[in-house]
Amino acid sequence: MDLIGGYLLVILVLFSANIALLLGNYAIGNKKLILTSLAIAAVTFILLNASVYLNATLVFLLDYFSYLFFAIAVVIFLAMFYLVKNNEFKISLYLILLTFLISIILFSSQSSLNFFEMIIYSLLVFIILFVVYQLSKLLHHAKRQYSVIIGEFMCLASILMFIFAFTYFSTLNLDYSMFSSFLILTPTYQLIYVIISVIVILVIGVLLNDSKGGIS
Repeated sequence: MDLIGGYLLVILVLFSANIALLLGNYAIGNKKLILTSLAIAAVTFILLNASVYLNATLVFLLDYFSYLFFAIAVVIFLAMFYLVKNNEFKISLYLILLTFLISIILFSSQSSLNFFEMIIYSLLVFIILFVVYQLSKLLHHAKRQYSVIIGEFMCLASILMFIFAFTYFSTLNLDYSMFSSFLILTPTYQLIYVIISVIVILVIGVLLNDSKGGIS
C-alpha cells in the first residue's frame, strides 16, 4: 500500500463512520442495515476497481486536485452547519455520500491498490457502517442534541479534506520507498488513531452521561 492508498484508507474509515452516524437518525432494522451496508461497500469496490483505469483519464485534473479537495472540505463544512442549525439529516447525508464517492474516485485513481486490498477496503467499509450504526444508538441517550454530536464528528472529515487540499502535491511527489520502514509514523496512521480515539471517546462520554443520569 502506497501513501496515497493510506490516505484513501483514512477517507474510507472517516466517511463511512460519518455516513453510519447520519443513518443513525433513522430506525433501520438489522436486515435493512446489512443490505444498505453491503450496497455501499459494493459501490465502493466497483469505484475502486474502475478508478484504477482512470489515472490517465483524470490526468488533466491533477493540477486541480487540491482545489477539488478544498471544495469537498467546504461542502462537508456547510453540510455540518446545515445539520446542526436545522436538525435536518437527509440533505447532509446526501452531501456526505456524494463527497464520499468523489473522494474515492480521486484518491484511488492515483493509488496503486491491488485486487486483494480493494476487497479489504470494501469489507472495512461494510464493517464500519454496521458497527458505527449500532454504536450510534448510544448517542441518542446523550444529554446533547444528536445532530450536534454528529456535526462535531463531521468536522473531522472537513478538517481532513482541508489538510489534503494543502498537502496533496507535496505528498504525491514523495519518494514512498523512504517511508517503507517508518510508515507507522506518517500522518496516515496517526489520523487513523485519532479517528478511533474520537469514536471511543464519544461512546465513553455517552456511557458516563447515562451513569450520572442514573445516579441523579
